[in-house]
Amino acid sequence: MNSANLDKKISKELHELRHATDNRSQERKWILEQLNDDKLEKEVLTLSVVALHILSALTKKDLTGIELATKLSVTRGGVTRAVQNLIKHQFLTTYQADNDKKKIYYHITTKGLKVASIHDKMHKIMDLKLGQIFDKYNENEKSIILNFLSDFNLTEGQIFDSEQADKKL
Repeated sequence: MNSANLDKKISKELHELRHATDNRSQERKWILEQLNDDKLEKEVLTLSVVALHILSALTKKDLTGIELATKLSVTRGGVTRAVQNLIKHQFLTTYQADNDKKKIYYHITTKGLKVASIHDKMHKIMDLKLGQIFDKYNENEKSIILNFLSDFNLTEGQIFDSEQADKKL
């Protein structure tokens, strides 16, 4: 695997690691500092990380709930909860395709685009800073880091699944 691919995979693992810990408040604080609108700040405070990622995903094209869940690797229930809040605060609208009334598409509003733009800017800055860290390591070291982070995330998932299974007992 080449260095650029390793960088991308390690970055993905680190994003997952960051979201597994409670760094969300730092992200939210950074985003709020970029806004110049008190009402919008209050509404953004109600948004989850999933909601922010939904906004970013919808900047490229309108998607269904199933498409969003697949793209973001989250549950459909997680998408549903986030989307309801986004619609409530008018960050999204919905519509049905003329040829398939069963599918509901989500469309980002101008207000949602503003928040998505700030969120995406934050991720670009994070990726730039992570790139500076990656430059310190050769491909072999990056492979080791990637293996570690993958193992860590897998193990954390197994622990969580075990806890859920224990609750059912």
